[in-house]
Amino acid sequence: MQYEDIRPYYDNEYQSVIKKLLQEQAFLNAIHNYFPEYPEEQIKAVFLSCQSIRDFQQRIVSTVVDKIIKNSLTDLNFTGIEALDPDQTYLFMSNHRDIVLDSAFLNYGLNKAGLKTSEIAIGSNLLGIDWVRDLVRINKSFIVKRNLPNQEMLEASKTLSAYIDYTIHEKGESIWIAQREGRAKDGNDKTNPGLLKMLGLGVDQPLLDHLMGLNIVPVSISYEYDPCDNLKIPELIAKSQGETYTKKSGEDVYHMLCGIQGFKGRVQVTFGRPIRPEMEKLTEIRNRNMQLRGVANIIDQQIYHNYRLWANNYIAADLLRETNHWQDHYTEEELANFQAYIDERLGDFGAQPAARRLFLEMYANPVFNHAAAEE
Repeated sequence: MQYEDIRPYYDNEYQSVIKKLLQEQAFLNAIHNYFPEYPEEQIKAVFLSCQSIRDFQQRIVSTVVDKIIKNSLTDLNFTGIEALDPDQTYLFMSNHRDIVLDSAFLNYGLNKAGLKTSEIAIGSNLLGIDWVRDLVRINKSFIVKRNLPNQEMLEASKTLSAYIDYTIHEKGESIWIAQREGRAKDGNDKTNPGLLKMLGLGVDQPLLDHLMGLNIVPVSISYEYDPCDNLKIPELIAKSQGETYTKKSGEDVYHMLCGIQGFKGRVQVTFGRPIRPEMEKLTEIRNRNMQLRGVANIIDQQIYHNYRLWANNYIAADLLRETNHWQDHYTEEELANFQAYIDERLGDFGAQPAARRLFLEMYANPVFNHAAAEE
């Protein structure tokens, strides 16, 4: 069947998949971290008692996210969610900070608001372990194939585009997808026009008309602290020196775990408004690439405008530019605390001026983008 190797699992597949997962000791160990008070047999019984994907998400996934919030956040806030129409489907396109939690928090908010959760786009490069692939697919994730030869990648992109169109218009499910491949490790959130181009590959319709029909809603996800901030520095240093960065074996998995377990402080998820009305102004443009850049710019402007800036962001902006331009947005105590945080996080990198600059840029770029969007 079409989409068989990328789609999420259906309700009638849940039991067979969960029985297979419950035979994986690594999976059981991971679950035990969140439910240490329960014996293994009781945990298995709860998983087996779920009768649908929705049941699994509401009874188990939501509980796990509750525990992540309790253990690693001081606050999680949602805005704009009340404006979403429960009778419509959306393509939620957000900035990308955390491999797992961006989409997890978005779906947690939708669920708490009584709305259907969205399907989640996840790269195949993160799914090298079979049980992890099964786990994400019973959590409404579909697979974005990565690292294929050019011709295979084109075909995979066409299939992915057709699947997204099918999901929104025929299945009646919303979708979350990041605005670009990979996290914005430098904090500079930019929608990739190539991603927008991919969305139109698998359909027989003018590109702009198709994108308008997907009902794109930009989403801004803002973390007070990035638990992977120090882990991103080696790659940022390599790229700043024009070098190719090669990931270590297991690096993505380690980043996933650090993102889930590390301290994040306050987190805000802001749902924007559908961009179709603004996209209609682009219909007079005939050049396809200019259309794509125009759509990307509309998405970016909303993400920048709605991005919740914390004291850390303003402090980083002032430290980076050696000014006090943003000093009204933080206290002396917050300044001292963040400077101590920087020193602690940089550790052995601290002696490298480039590392400090790149670390500050990570937190400062959202301030500069927000200011530019307000002009």
